Amino acid sequence: MPTALSRTPATRLFAAEALSTVLFSVPMLLFTTPSHPRVPDWFQLLGLGLLLTMIGATVHTWRRTIADELILAGRTVPAAGGACGRLREQLGAERRLRRLLILYPAVLVLLLPVPDNWVNFWFWSTLLAAVSGLISLGLLLRTPGRRGRT
Repeated sequence: MPTALSRTPATRLFAAEALSTVLFSVPMLLFTTPSHPRVPDWFQLLGLGLLLTMIGATVHTWRRTIADELILAGRTVPAAGGACGRLREQLGAERRLRRLLILYPAVLVLLLPVPDNWVNFWFWSTLLAAVSGLISLGLLLRTPGRRGRT
C-alpha cells in the first residue's frame, strides 16, 4: 500500500511543507495572541528562515521532478495508474511547484515590511497557516486511498 511519502519528490515536499507549517504555527500562536504588545523578533526571523528554506527546497524538488520525468520515460516498469496516471501526476506536481515558486517570493516581499506591533495580523496569518497545513496533510493522507480504488 503506497503512502503519501513514498510516491514522488514533489509529494514528499508537500508533506514536509504542510508538517513544518503546522509544527511552526501551533507553538507560535502563543506568541502572537492579541494580548501581546508586539511579536518577538526571533519569531519573525524563524518564519523568514522557514520561508527561505521552503523556497530552496521547492527549487530543488522542481529540478528533481523534471529529471524524474526524463528517467521514468526510459523505464519499462509501468507505474500505478499507467502512463496516463503518471503523466497527470507529473503535470499536477510541476504546476503546483511553479505556483509555489511564484507565491513564496511574493509572500516574502509582502511580509517583510509588516511591523511587529500588528499582533492581530500575525495571529490570524499564523492561524490561517496552521489550518491550511492541516488541510494539506489531510488531503495528502487521503489521496493514496482514493487512487487505489480507481
